[in-house]
Amino acid sequence: MATDYQSIYILGEGMLLQERKLDVISNNLANVNTPGFKKDFLSSLSYYVPDGVKAPNNLPSDPSNNYVYPVVEDIRTILSQGSLVKTDNPLDFAIEGEGFFAVMDEEGNIIYTRKGIFRINEEGLLTTEEGYLVLDENLNPISVQGEISVTSEGEIFIGDNPTGRFGIFFLTNPQKIGEDFFTGTPILAQDYKIFQGFYEASNVNAIKEVVKIIETVRAHEIFSKLIQMNDEVQGKVNNMI
Repeated sequence: MATDYQSIYILGEGMLLQERKLDVISNNLANVNTPGFKKDFLSSLSYYVPDGVKAPNNLPSDPSNNYVYPVVEDIRTILSQGSLVKTDNPLDFAIEGEGFFAVMDEEGNIIYTRKGIFRINEEGLLTTEEGYLVLDENLNPISVQGEISVTSEGEIFIGDNPTGRFGIFFLTNPQKIGEDFFTGTPILAQDYKIFQGFYEASNVNAIKEVVKIIETVRAHEIFSKLIQMNDEVQGKVNNMI
């Protein structure tokens, strides 16, 4: 009977959930030293069949044919502040507070990053390490034809001449792209400071992530043992029948 194996499918879904958690935590640990990286967090929930009524004659592998499953709800990015690392490189910049640097990728899309490790390209324009153009508050490329200095408010000087201001934007509904970049609905940020000669480190706490890995592996092992025990019980029941 299908209901005999329902618990195995539920426990199996629990194992898959722990494996997905392990993927997220492992990625966080892999980027513990990535400047500007923001860690991810996987949240889970219980999937309930409407009204708790089991549909007859359907496979138990169909979630709608079971009572409750543990499933992934969402993977959220935690945007907490990372520590500031001093480099004394005049092309390194860190944001303390809210906001992201605005940059333009190779396809002309405007995206956002907290990783302020910049370069000057052959045309004298400020770019990211990937070659994306860094933009000012009017979303124009920033030309650096001389010694650059930046105030804590993000105002840019070339020598003694003010030439604009960094485009620092607060994002509503931010969505991560890869490891360093985000999309979202931008508005000019207000509550921030710019530090020149610094970059923002990853906000991953390695010790906490290792603890999470241990907890997740143990939970996976428990689900696996419960499946084995359940299978043994079902086997004995079938032999009796």
